[in-house]
Amino acid sequence: MKLKDIYNQYLSGELDKHKYIEVMHQKHQVLFDYFDYIKDTDIQSITIDNESMYVTIKGSEIKLLLNRVDKRFIPIELLNFHSFDPQEKGLLFESANSCNTIFDIGANIGWYTLNFAQIPNVKNVFAFEPIPRTYDYLKKHLELNNIQKVSAFNFGFSDSIDQKIFYWSELEHGSASMENIQERAEVNKVKCKVTTLDHFMKDKDIEVDLIKCDVEGAELFVFKGAIETLKKNKPIIFSEMLRKWSKKFNYHPDDIINLLADIGYHCYGYISNNIEKIDSVTPELETTNFFFFHNEKHNKIIKTL
Repeated sequence: MKLKDIYNQYLSGELDKHKYIEVMHQKHQVLFDYFDYIKDTDIQSITIDNESMYVTIKGSEIKLLLNRVDKRFIPIELLNFHSFDPQEKGLLFESANSCNTIFDIGANIGWYTLNFAQIPNVKNVFAFEPIPRTYDYLKKHLELNNIQKVSAFNFGFSDSIDQKIFYWSELEHGSASMENIQERAEVNKVKCKVTTLDHFMKDKDIEVDLIKCDVEGAELFVFKGAIETLKKNKPIIFSEMLRKWSKKFNYHPDDIINLLADIGYHCYGYISNNIEKIDSVTPELETTNFFFFHNEKHNKIIKTL
């Protein structure tokens, strides 16, 4: 029973004062349960005010809004699993420390965008999120955290300039995709603008140093539309690659590895606790996030892996 309902029972006389205090006391114990629980997580605090609920992350002081219905919302992931992408983030943020300009493709609600923006050496972060509802959360998080060096764009990237149908659900903002990858019976559809990274970069005085790409299965098309930029700038690439998602788009993650290998990139991923060169994404491989380093430009990084 909700707190308001219990309170109304007290007001109506259904609960006497003594019983009401006892029932509410039991309800309020959850506050102390969270107090004990978050000590072992990356969450510093949970704030409840009259306008919103948000968590603050230990160390970074990043604030993230909570969502009532999304079971995989990043703050909920932090509560459930104590951390988010803990294995890869060390190498990712260490690599980002040497970068001036970062592109976050598939920025979602802004987790990586906010973390990149806190790195002192990073001068500019470009965040791209095509889903309007999710983009709204991204903008709210930039405002909540008073972030100034992020430019946010409400469109996505692919291998063509077009309007594409995206499938998304309020139950899981992070799974929005150009295919119904979750095979949900009830799913929202929205038409979104997509362009190519090469077209976006045309006539712009921008050199991108790092690209994070997570577009729920459509990563190959992002890179196909970015080949000239990748050849010219040779950015570090951090990308999700899942066989089950890429299958929905009729390709295999190895197609990305081969495409990028043709322009001088090697793929790396974590096996157990070690970063290893990856030649193929096999069924036995557990990791789903991968690094691509250019064999010439990032030779010093590769030697330290």
